[in-house]
Amino acid sequence: MLRFIKKMLDLADEFSGKLKLAFVLSFIESLLSNAPIFAALFVFTRLLDGTLTAADAWLGGAALLAAIVFRCLLRRWFIALQSGTGYDICARERIGIGDRFKRFPMSYFTEGNIGNVSSAVSIDLLFIEEHGMGAMDRVVNGYVGLAIGCAMLLLIDWRIGLVSVALSAIAMLSLEKLQKVGKRHSRIRQEQQSALTSTVLEYVQGISVIKAFHMIGDKARSLQETIRQTRDRAIDFENKFAPPSFRYQTWFSLLTALTIFMAACFSFYGTMNTAVMLMLFIYVFYMFLPIKSLAGLTSQIRVMEAGLERYERLKQTTIMDEDGRDVRLERFDVAFHNVSFAYEARDTLREISFTVPEKSMTALVGMSGSGKTTIANLIVRFWDVQLGEVKIGGVNVKEMTCESLLRHISMVFQKVYLFHDTIFNNIRFGKPDATFEEVVEAAKKSRCHDFIVNLEDGYDTVVGEGGGSLSGGEKQRISIARAILKDAPIILLDEATASVDPDNERHIQAAINELVRNKTLIVIAHRLSTIRSADQILVMDDGKLVQKGTHEQLIRDTGPYSRLWEKRQMARSWKIAARTETVTETART
Repeated sequence: MLRFIKKMLDLADEFSGKLKLAFVLSFIESLLSNAPIFAALFVFTRLLDGTLTAADAWLGGAALLAAIVFRCLLRRWFIALQSGTGYDICARERIGIGDRFKRFPMSYFTEGNIGNVSSAVSIDLLFIEEHGMGAMDRVVNGYVGLAIGCAMLLLIDWRIGLVSVALSAIAMLSLEKLQKVGKRHSRIRQEQQSALTSTVLEYVQGISVIKAFHMIGDKARSLQETIRQTRDRAIDFENKFAPPSFRYQTWFSLLTALTIFMAACFSFYGTMNTAVMLMLFIYVFYMFLPIKSLAGLTSQIRVMEAGLERYERLKQTTIMDEDGRDVRLERFDVAFHNVSFAYEARDTLREISFTVPEKSMTALVGMSGSGKTTIANLIVRFWDVQLGEVKIGGVNVKEMTCESLLRHISMVFQKVYLFHDTIFNNIRFGKPDATFEEVVEAAKKSRCHDFIVNLEDGYDTVVGEGGGSLSGGEKQRISIARAILKDAPIILLDEATASVDPDNERHIQAAINELVRNKTLIVIAHRLSTIRSADQILVMDDGKLVQKGTHEQLIRDTGPYSRLWEKRQMARSWKIAARTETVTETART
């Protein structure tokens, strides 16, 4: 329990002072919670002595009322400090971990960690935010209440006090065993929760493929099996947790019974005042309630501890630019020097060297899997090279912070992601402090202003997550508007017109022309006809740079580029045979 308090204080960091003040207030409130006992003892003593007067009754009542009012004020102050601070802590952590995510290597998000990330941020932090502060309050009240209660029993009657101290110590040993069970099984539950989150995300994200290939039953069975395992782990957790929890609470039930029995015996034999006996009969039924409640709270605390440990492991993930510095580049050429890179054990690039001059256009072409997209990913440092150097403006990208590197680069890819937000905010994502007029100007340049103003809410229209409520061409133009607004000197373009209809292609091409004006442009080319005017074309094959030159130079060489060009020309002239001819041919076969 105390470890949990320490972990929460470590998480609080600069807010820990407020939490410590809250502990002090909780301690004072625990002391005042015993005021009714002293008031009852005072009244019982006067009543049994036959000396109780109206003034005594008023005095006892006034003292009780004052204690209640003061406790209410302390409780109000305590809740404002503790609960409000809890929300502040979790808000700070969410913002902080979101900033760290931008600096994680992309490999982290491809190693089965999505479930962990989702669970840590959306489940663990939420659980701590909602229950962590209350749990700390109950832990502090439980231990403080037990200490004060045992001290009062020793003060009232040392015999009962010693019994309460002895049985409380035994109960604390049971609590320690209870916590060990909870710690072991709560970690298992956390791992299962992560597996469930990953399975659900995979099922939801791949639902279109699952439906298209009629795999609903197979994937549903996989999801159902994960859900059953989660259920079984939860039931097993409760089964393992119930016996030590029962034993722990039994000790305090036994202590309550012994206190009543001993007080009655002592009073019967004349060694205890009757007023004290009556007061103990009242007090003993609630003095152990706060500490007994820790039995049910233990499982919750163990789950929160496991969540904190998982969140701490997430925070301790090595970031890519830990030693980086903020760099303001003066030129914007891009250079690869003997770069080699592998995804895990699979070589993707081997000894690649080239230079992209400032304000020039360079196209990357090659078969699928040849390494074109990997080159773009290394420029923006989604991954780090294993050998060689990637430089921008003469500075190694490893020497820059991710923020200062990406400040100089805009990316427009075929797969566009829009956030569940307004169109205005999705465009302004490229420049968070942009004015409405700047956003509109960027939208006009990207040829998306006209369709935006025709929407019911215009720029305030909320798009679905991923931009599902817009067509592919509309999303593409909004992503280009975002890049235009950012106005970065280097543009990485995964040819945006490769999979859109002719009408959208015309609009998108016009938008791209606005985007790349006076920029250093690197294009991943799918349609060779769109890069004929490139200053240089880099031809990739199986992770190697096999050709380099202009379109005219490469087309005259009988190499991979000329063969690709011939295949593209043949593909353009291809058409489906008439239905009748196909049917006739099938019949002949």
